[in-house]
Amino acid sequence: MMDYKNLIINSKSVRSFKEKEVEQRYFDEIKRYIETSKVLVPGIETELNFFDKEEVFDKIEGLAGYNGFLIDAPHYMFLLSDKDDNYIENAGYIAENARLKAGEFKIDSCWITFKDGKKIIDSVGINTDKELVALVAFGYAEEASKKMLKATKTGENYSQSEMEKALSEPASDRKAIEEIVFMNKWGESADIEELETRALLDAFSYARLAPSALNIQPWRFIVDGGKVVLAVDKDALESEYEGKIASGIVMLYFGLIVDTTLMDSKWIFDIDQKEYNIPEEYRVVGYCNI
Repeated sequence: MMDYKNLIINSKSVRSFKEKEVEQRYFDEIKRYIETSKVLVPGIETELNFFDKEEVFDKIEGLAGYNGFLIDAPHYMFLLSDKDDNYIENAGYIAENARLKAGEFKIDSCWITFKDGKKIIDSVGINTDKELVALVAFGYAEEASKKMLKATKTGENYSQSEMEKALSEPASDRKAIEEIVFMNKWGESADIEELETRALLDAFSYARLAPSALNIQPWRFIVDGGKVVLAVDKDALESEYEGKIASGIVMLYFGLIVDTTLMDSKWIFDIDQKEYNIPEEYRVVGYCNI
């Protein structure tokens, strides 16, 4: 079994890659792993493709990346998906799981933003009815970048200084668990000892490390008996897409740890109508029974 805790702790976003290529066998192994791994939403057909730089860089430059500035990497992963309910959250879950698996092989990576997936698909010449839902750069980091980084992707309107700040902040600057986890309703900060007693402290500790745009940590949790409710700050993100990708990633991180300590977790997207005093700028994504 993969050492998810260690992989999460050491996961980082890399913007400067060596020219050294990754052996194809590692990408084959990542694809096999994803094909046999748990997904967030069963039944949605997805397709994972890896391309070398010379195959796609010139075709997608200007269409992907911060303000069209594409990170120069030896390889790029395209995740395609059928369009269905919660397919973007599912994509965030799958693509981040692929990043963690790559980390097991000491392969570095970085999420890449894009606005028009169809233009990218057409430019590359991929014959598919599926939608591009995730784009990730892969390779080996330049030595100067070999440090704990926090940001994975950026929105078009973020400034360069904001991006640099997010990429340089240490993981210790993440919000404390008491800031992102509430008990019973919004605003009632979770008690660390109670979370530990209920075997939830580890899950939230690692969930807080989940990457998001500029690492603004847009998600909040409410522990309600045997249920953990997830809400995302929709106003803090550049797009609905970012919020859904961030939701899928944090669901992965929380679920991976719960699966190793408690039981097989399952996220449910049905909107829970119970009053939790959640602010209007937040959207309830779903809940996990624990």
